[in-house]
Amino acid sequence: MFKLATIEVKGAPRVALALGGTLYEVDKAAAAYRRQTGKPLLAAIERPLTMLAILGRWPAAFKDLGRLAKFLEDRAGKPLPFAHPERRVKFKAPILYPPRIFAAGANYNAHSKEMTDRLRPGTPYTTAENSNPYCFLKASIGCVIGHGDKILASQVPDEKIDWEGELAVVIGRKGRNIKKEEARSYIAGYTILQDVTARSFVVPRRFDFKVDWLMGKCSDTFCPMGPCIVPDAFIEDPERLRLTVTVNDQVMQGARTDDLTHKIGDILAFISQNMTLLPGDVLSTGTPSGVGFARGIFLKPGDVLRTEIENIGVLVNPVA
Repeated sequence: MFKLATIEVKGAPRVALALGGTLYEVDKAAAAYRRQTGKPLLAAIERPLTMLAILGRWPAAFKDLGRLAKFLEDRAGKPLPFAHPERRVKFKAPILYPPRIFAAGANYNAHSKEMTDRLRPGTPYTTAENSNPYCFLKASIGCVIGHGDKILASQVPDEKIDWEGELAVVIGRKGRNIKKEEARSYIAGYTILQDVTARSFVVPRRFDFKVDWLMGKCSDTFCPMGPCIVPDAFIEDPERLRLTVTVNDQVMQGARTDDLTHKIGDILAFISQNMTLLPGDVLSTGTPSGVGFARGIFLKPGDVLRTEIENIGVLVNPVA
């Protein structure tokens, strides 16, 4: 099993392959493989090597990355100039500029119930039977940050900044009118995403529009992502993973992804009716119950937000 990350090396982003506690620069490791074996890896991918370029050639790239992982495993413990201990690495977001980030709204049964009880007590809450999947877009540029980066609360004049830990799906094949039964064949892998939300801005001061996802969801630093992408081949069932969110070590969200209202295949099929999905697109699948809005507490400078998903990893971001 290996993971993929984008790390900073001498001030520049580099795609890295994570094995154990070490991250290997993929481009330099592939060059070493070619010197040793005489065989090229990832040769069809444009340089400089980026995660988006790898995802654009995903089925073939995944096979080459598997060969590279075996080559590096055989050299574990040997000093390599392109190997970096995880504890010393500066992570960037795995995909620096995803083409699009689709975020599923109200897509856990328990979260739908908690929000309905808070906003419209006594009314039915969203279920798979009474609704279609619902998605909005989060901005890529400015909004996306990496593991360890600061969520800047001062970016918006809002004292109701909320957390929403989510499993995110990374697309690895171009697709339109995807059948839900075939959806996994379009998925490259999975990562962690925090859909940080400015609650006051979600409800605009207007009579004609009731919700403003742009101002509420797309502020700078409001989309932490990472630290790694885990290929789909290494996840037996993405809808049976444990997700836990803590603020200052206090558990706020704890659930399994089997509580998704609309499953991953259903959402990808729904979106692709109208839009062609592209390699590097990200689908954030929604958040479980336990958000700050339902509790009446919110993020503040000095807090540390931690999101862990079983078999995927841990994403940590301080609030400043």
